[in-house]
Amino acid sequence: MAKIVVLGAGISGHTAAAFIRKKLGKAHEVVVVSPGAYYQWIPSNIWVGVGKMTIDQVRFKLKPVYDRWKIDFRQAKATALFPEGDQEMKRPYIAIEYTGESRRGEADRVDYDYLVNATGPKLNFEATEGLGPNQFTHSVCSCDHAVATWEALQKCLSRMEKGEKLRFLIGTGHPTATCQGAAFEYALNVAYEIKSRGLLHMAEITWISNEYELGDFGMGGAFIKRGGYVTPTKVFSESIFAEYGIRWIKRAGVTKVEEGMVHYETLDGEMHTEPFNFSMLIPAFSGVGLKAFDKSGGRYHLKTLCPKRIYESGCRLFGEVLRGLVRRGLAFGLPESCVYQYLCHRNCLCSAPPDFGSI
Repeated sequence: MAKIVVLGAGISGHTAAAFIRKKLGKAHEVVVVSPGAYYQWIPSNIWVGVGKMTIDQVRFKLKPVYDRWKIDFRQAKATALFPEGDQEMKRPYIAIEYTGESRRGEADRVDYDYLVNATGPKLNFEATEGLGPNQFTHSVCSCDHAVATWEALQKCLSRMEKGEKLRFLIGTGHPTATCQGAAFEYALNVAYEIKSRGLLHMAEITWISNEYELGDFGMGGAFIKRGGYVTPTKVFSESIFAEYGIRWIKRAGVTKVEEGMVHYETLDGEMHTEPFNFSMLIPAFSGVGLKAFDKSGGRYHLKTLCPKRIYESGCRLFGEVLRGLVRRGLAFGLPESCVYQYLCHRNCLCSAPPDFGSI
């Protein structure tokens, strides 16, 4: 019997756990470790942020689902990885700290045969001074953030209805921030809500982004084919912004946020400021900061943990293990799309998913 641990229960982790359980069958143990009690469909946070959906329409509790699927759910955060074990535990394991109400703060160890790391990104608000829900800007990166953002937006709508003109600033909040598409979608939804109330003349909406051109969306742009015409996303974005009267600032990296004021640097090195009454800026992303240790307690470093030969042999090793399971009559078919970050087997870490097509 194999024990598979999945770190994270977001889009990748939850999907991986579902397929692993389905394909492996009940003879093997599946454990999911995630600090949150809920699965949330992040793309719909945009709708929560403009009041079109409630928080419970974009999330559900994980434990009842995992209980039904016979998956061991641990509401906890991973604090360290020991791919070789240590002096006390010879098997590889992860150290965790429980976050649920009943066991909050309690430390534990979860051993494994296979580990899928699907922790996802950390919302690195700290990378920009003054950025984030607890500072001077809002966010739609989680459903809790989106609820608070909608509450703030409603107050702005009320102020405009009373005759006050307001400035809205939406976009990216760091030179390395991504998810421009989410910010773009939110900007258009905010503009629609303002326009639908007949308040567009009371609002000054500005888009600020680190994109080189409007409509790049972090991938150099795209093309839209509609009605026999092919339109670059640059032209599409400029056109729809013009329709709503949204002005744009591009090639701009936000460096600091103060109450009602954003500081940014342009690609050519010029420093500027932009005032606002309401701002939703996407933060930079980073890794969750999970550290790995060898069996003597020393830190693993990138060169020793994932040199090229281990990366390649790790992929082949995992493939051989799966082939062995299949040869022993154990059904296993994990689609490559389920594994987004790292896969660990014993003392080998794979920095990309192996080719499952040949298994």
